Order: sequence, then structure tokens, then C-alpha cells
Amino acid sequence: MGLTPALQGVVTISNNGEQVRIYMLGGFKIAFGKAQISDQEKRTSKILKLLQYLIVHMHRLIPQSELIDVFCDGEAMRNPGNSLRTMIYRARSLLATAGFELADDMIISKSGGYTWNSNIPYIVDVDEFEQLYETTITSSITKEHLDVLLRAVEIYKGDFLPDSAGESWVMPLGRRYRSMYIICVHKALKLLIEDNRSEEAERLCADALRVDPFDEKILEYRLRALLAQDKNQDALDEYKRMETMFFEVMGVSFSESLRKLYNQIQRPAVKEGIALSDMLDEWRQGADFPGAFYCDLSVFKTVYQIEARSASRSGKSIYIVRIDTKHEPGERRMSVMRHLGMMIPGSLRKGDLFTRSSPSQYMLMLHSLTYEDCKSLVNRILRSLDAQKLAKILGTSIIPLVPID
Repeated sequence: MGLTPALQGVVTISNNGEQVRIYMLGGFKIAFGKAQISDQEKRTSKILKLLQYLIVHMHRLIPQSELIDVFCDGEAMRNPGNSLRTMIYRARSLLATAGFELADDMIISKSGGYTWNSNIPYIVDVDEFEQLYETTITSSITKEHLDVLLRAVEIYKGDFLPDSAGESWVMPLGRRYRSMYIICVHKALKLLIEDNRSEEAERLCADALRVDPFDEKILEYRLRALLAQDKNQDALDEYKRMETMFFEVMGVSFSESLRKLYNQIQRPAVKEGIALSDMLDEWRQGADFPGAFYCDLSVFKTVYQIEARSASRSGKSIYIVRIDTKHEPGERRMSVMRHLGMMIPGSLRKGDLFTRSSPSQYMLMLHSLTYEDCKSLVNRILRSLDAQKLAKILGTSIIPLVPID
């Protein structure tokens, strides 16, 4: 929408201190005093879309032919001009019924087209949002811009005209405003973290992840905000929740920077002055769960390297198992991986480790078993999957750990 010179010139006009307010972010509403209409008027959704179209293009006279192409189809095409006039009449009636005293003047008809009356004083949320965005995007960001950025993200209540999101004339604007919002969020979070305002950063991350749940930068800021408040367990839970969602929905792994942050979450600082026995007792807490130990791939790799270094002296028998679902169709693979994630911990022993090494693979580290024992265990897992009618073309590999001399 961009908002136009015509709009920007009108915003400062007042009518006894009141202005028509138009909201399009997170929902559609026109309000003036007690009079208002919104996208809650489901029975008039087509009329509301006509009003939205007129407002979005308020800087120009819209030809009748254009409005007919957008809004008149099917039965209406037998007499499209009459159908369009009826829609304009119903739009004015909707405004009048809602209590807008200037309803007849809000939509202007002239020269074979229609336009929204830009001489009536009004404020549009996307105009405010865009002006705030332009203030910060054209200069180097400093702490002085933080209030502006926070005001911009506050105005963004949600996607642009969400009830009309499927319309071809809404989609490009929706993508544009969402992109602008995410840019503002990134900049605001950077400043909040730098200013040690971690609680505000955490709240902003929660709001922003509802808009774009797959933005890794926002997730990273959220984890940093939790760490700054000593909420290591919350950060760990959030990391694992998001990691699972990335795997199952997008089929991708986290970036290296997030994995490094995970290692930081896993390394809580040791309290100075605490007795060693007390510290070790604290570390034992939460480790008494049944079954195998789940860990991140980087931790699995570290344990593997430690075991490989000591295996030649200890003589321990260790096998690495990989269960691969990459040849399964997408939705089926997700279902198989979910069942594997529930079955593996109870199928292994406390001293064994496992990790989800990719969106389609699990890896197991099995201690003190023979090759035949490992094969029997894997077959037991596959039989359990087969009972769920899930196992058909899973691939498995069993390799002994090779000692590092």
C-alpha cells in the first residue's frame, strides 16, 4: 500500500479531535467514536473486501472495470455493472448502519470509477507502522531507536488483512509487512539484549515466534534472554521443542550457531565454594529416569570420541547403530520418527545413548553387547514398528566402535 502522499497529508487533519481509525494488521476494522465495522461481520465478507480494496488503493480512482474483474464473477457477470453498483450501495449501507454519519461521503463515485474519500480525516495502522519502520531503516541503529522499534512491533498485531490473505492483491502486501515486522523485531531484540532487558526480550520473542515460528534468529535471541535470567532448564526445553518442530515440519536441522548455543546451555557455571560431593549430588538430579540417555548430536560425537580414546585399554564392546527413514514418504517418515523417538529410550539401557542425527535418522551407542545382541535389539524395534504398520523400508547399519590407539 505504501502509504500514499494523499494519505500522509490527511493524517494530521482533525475533526473536533476525532479521526476515523482504520486497522488492517491482525484484522480489519474501521472505527469512529462508537461507530465501527470489522471482519467479525462474516455475513458481509465480500462487502468488507470491497471496502478493504478501496482503502488499500485510496490514492487513485479505481475504474469500474477493475472492480468488476476483482469482485464480480459467476451470476454477477450477466450484469456486472449493476452488480457492482449494488455492492457499493451495500457498502455504504453497512457503514451507515454501523453509525458512520458520513457514510454516503466515504466512498466517492466519479468518472466511471470509485475511490475512498481521502479528505475525511483518518489514521491507518499500516501507515503508522511503515513510517516508524522507515525511521529506523534509513539510519544506523542506536539505543535511541529502541522506543521507535518497540512501537512498530506493538502496532503489528498480526498479518495484513488475515481474512483476505488468499486474495492476489493482499498477498504481496502481507509478505512485505511481515518482512518489515521481522526486521524490526531483530533490531529491537539486539538492542534489548545489549541493554540487559532480557525479560522484555523474552516477551517480544514469544510474540514474534507466533508470527514466524521458524525464524532461527528470533529463537536464538529467546534462548539468550532465558540464559540471561538463569533459566537454563527453560532454555533447554525450548531448544528441544523447537528442534523437534524443525525436524518434523520442515525436515531441517538447526544452524551451527544454535548448536553452539545449545552447548552453552548445557554448561551451567559451577558455583564457587560448594563442596564437590554436594555439586555432584546436584548433577545427579534428573538423571535417574529409566531407559537410554538422549543427547544432542554434538554431545553424542564428544562421547564417541572419549569412548574411542579409552576403548583400547578398557576392552569394552561398543556398537554404533543408525536407523534411517530417508526413503519413507514425507508424512509417513514423520510418523515413523515420532514412534522411534518414543520407543528407543525404553528399548535401551541406562548406559546407552541415542540422538536424532538428522530429520530422518537416529543413532544409538550401545555398550557391552555383541553384534548378535545389537542385531536382535534393532529387529525388536523394527517388529514393534511393524506392529504399528509403520516399518517397511527402514535402513539400519551396525558398526563396532574403532579404538583410537
